[in-house]
Amino acid sequence: MSSETRRIAGIISTVIFAVIVVIGFTLAPTTEADRVVAIGNRIMCPVCQGESISTSPSETARAMLDVVADKVAAGESDEEIITYFVASYGEAILLDPPFAGKTLVVWLLPIPIVILGAWMAVSRLHRSVPIPDPTRERERAGPITGGER
Repeated sequence: MSSETRRIAGIISTVIFAVIVVIGFTLAPTTEADRVVAIGNRIMCPVCQGESISTSPSETARAMLDVVADKVAAGESDEEIITYFVASYGEAILLDPPFAGKTLVVWLLPIPIVILGAWMAVSRLHRSVPIPDPTRERERAGPITGGER
């Protein structure tokens, strides 16, 4: 088997395994405990700085996680539970701000910053690499004489 064939076989097998993993995660049945943790990971602890209620050790976070567990057991959807906490605490309770209104700046600002950074890097690279001038190269080499070989 040539190296090109092995490389293509490796790429194909990687893609197949990736598809299997993605399908496994999307079709795998989630338990109520998994849902509670997933929802808790989206809600910020009001006591701890930037930590979710799923990972926070505070009593407030434990109580909020218990409320999430009760609502999951009652059959409420993830969005209904999130809406309940947003109504109680405001949008600041969400670890990931929604893609709307004031938070559009948070979501869209990295795009021009990355473009500006790439432009600066490329322009700096162009300035640091001198472009050879053919006339100067000829002047430095001296006159060309026919007798030298």
